[in-house]
Amino acid sequence: RILIGVAVVAYTLFVVGSLAYSYLYMERTVNMATGPIDSYSNDVGRKLDSFLKDNGVSSSLIVREDTLSVLKEVNTFGEFLQDPDDLNLGFIAQGVDADEYPDVVSLGSIASLPLLIFARSDLDLADLAGKKVSIGVPGSDVNALMTQIIKSYGFTSDLEVRSDPTLLGIEQVLSGEVDAVAILDSLRAPIIEELAANPELKIVNLSRNAALAFEIGYVQPATIPASFINLTKRLPAEPVMTVAVDLTVIANKYLDEPNILLIVEQLNVLDSRMRLPSDVKTYPNIEGSQFPISGVARDFYSNGIPTLYKIFPDSLIAWLWIPLARVVTVTFFIWAALRFVLPHILQLTNPSAISSRGLARLERRLRKGKRLSQRQIHHLERVVEKIEARKVDPDQETMERALALLGRTDSVVP
Repeated sequence: RILIGVAVVAYTLFVVGSLAYSYLYMERTVNMATGPIDSYSNDVGRKLDSFLKDNGVSSSLIVREDTLSVLKEVNTFGEFLQDPDDLNLGFIAQGVDADEYPDVVSLGSIASLPLLIFARSDLDLADLAGKKVSIGVPGSDVNALMTQIIKSYGFTSDLEVRSDPTLLGIEQVLSGEVDAVAILDSLRAPIIEELAANPELKIVNLSRNAALAFEIGYVQPATIPASFINLTKRLPAEPVMTVAVDLTVIANKYLDEPNILLIVEQLNVLDSRMRLPSDVKTYPNIEGSQFPISGVARDFYSNGIPTLYKIFPDSLIAWLWIPLARVVTVTFFIWAALRFVLPHILQLTNPSAISSRGLARLERRLRKGKRLSQRQIHHLERVVEKIEARKVDPDQETMERALALLGRTDSVVP
């Protein structure tokens, strides 16, 4: 009786707690971090921020070039007791060990970003040895890629590396303070066309780019056709060989379903031209991601918006439908346990499959002059059959046979 009372109280608290948690704490908040102001990820982030706010979500956006720090913060968002200001969405375009970030999922890759090294117009790749090159802040996507490229080409001891923010590196190359700056961004980014149009700068060809991509592993060889940045101005004047990296949208796996659906819905309408002509993939895509794909995002890309979200508002689903679904699921398992598991457990302690309380209830029924139902009679007949069919207690049988061997038949109970 006490156990039943405790179970009822616990279940009631679960139901009330689910509803209260969903109403009070379910996050209709998205905090995202993007790359530099003029970057493609920042452009996507601003569009996402506006779209989410238009759909009743509290959204915020910060600029952060250090992708690794963003990745760590997104990973530690947590299911419960999270800070409202914690990051739960970001962008990544570098190789990482996904096992170190178990709570991060992918919402899809949205573009292929080429590496562009803008150098003085008189410099080629081989001329960069001993020169000053700005490669972005440590932890950023461009810094990680350039560090590997410098090592692969053997410039490690000769190059003077500047680990400054990308925008500062651009200012330095324009002023002549550095000889080259590395940028990992979409060809449609405004800053790319501005730099490509500067007669004092050129985009450096990365020779043997296929071999370079193979050695690095997470990048692909890419070729920028002549005039692809600007057809009218013929930028660039000649094809440029380089490597490219997929830009992936990452989120914490505990980010609520309505928020994810809004995000991937907006990602699905991004400019399809944000890819290289040599890249045959379509975007967004869920292939080849370093992180597990969010189940909600996967379903959306396959089937579109679920019917449920077409009928009800997002907030109603987040605050009522999802908690009720949890309650119904738990209720089903409790019912299944009481219906199919508990009777077998009771039979272990009460093989006759009827309790004293059950017998007393039937006896009271007869005393009141009521007849037993056919179902009750059938149940009692099964109880009698089970008791009559029970085997003799092995210990009792052994004792009787031992007493008989001792000649103490008078002690044997008939």
